Amino acid sequence: MVRVEHLTIKIRGQEILSDISLCLEDGKIYALLGENGSGKTTLLRALTSYYPDYSGSIDFDGRELRSLKRKEKEMVHAILPQSIPILDSSVSALLSMYPEALKHLEKYGLLSLLERRINTLSGGEREMVFLSFLLSRRVKLYALDEVEANLGMRYKRRCEEAMLSLKGDGRIVFSSFHDLSRAFLIADEAIVLEKGRLVFAGSKGEFISRNIAQRYFDSSVGVLNELSGKERIVFF
Repeated sequence: MVRVEHLTIKIRGQEILSDISLCLEDGKIYALLGENGSGKTTLLRALTSYYPDYSGSIDFDGRELRSLKRKEKEMVHAILPQSIPILDSSVSALLSMYPEALKHLEKYGLLSLLERRINTLSGGEREMVFLSFLLSRRVKLYALDEVEANLGMRYKRRCEEAMLSLKGDGRIVFSSFHDLSRAFLIADEAIVLEKGRLVFAGSKGEFISRNIAQRYFDSSVGVLNELSGKERIVFF
């Protein structure tokens, strides 16, 4: 479990997050939602040790994040940022750092990229390669910053399969989404930020019943009947 209590973060004197309290349970996928500038990236980074000078507390199974040593932090959290580094190095060269990633590259049909250089890959290919590297690490919390933004439909499905696999393994997936409909396909619960403040944290049912989509995203909710007969929640 990851418990956040009264988290406040100031950057260059400006308050970016204000008094955030939430609880992330093992074996769940959380959709982090909010308009641009709401503080989503800052919250993901805070939970992965980017901002050590925060007010409040961030506990991993009862241990305060700031009290953990560097090696211990590497064992409890990992982040895939929205902006993936464009490196002048081959994919195969990076495998020396993440040897376990090879099985994920193979699973996602990416072995053909092994001899390609990172700076020649498309945005979606880079995203999937670094996601494979991330999955090779066994940590408690996986923070994903709009990981689907640069992905085509095929890779979006692969990414969502990866999230479900992590959930099944008892891990916590905390992922920001821009697309509400995609978020509701995969997430167990939703967390909504507005201007650095937590305005909603709860189940998808509560999200709909409290009309959160209309209040904070100017969106309406509907139900799509798929050919399989399954119903899917969509926002428009």
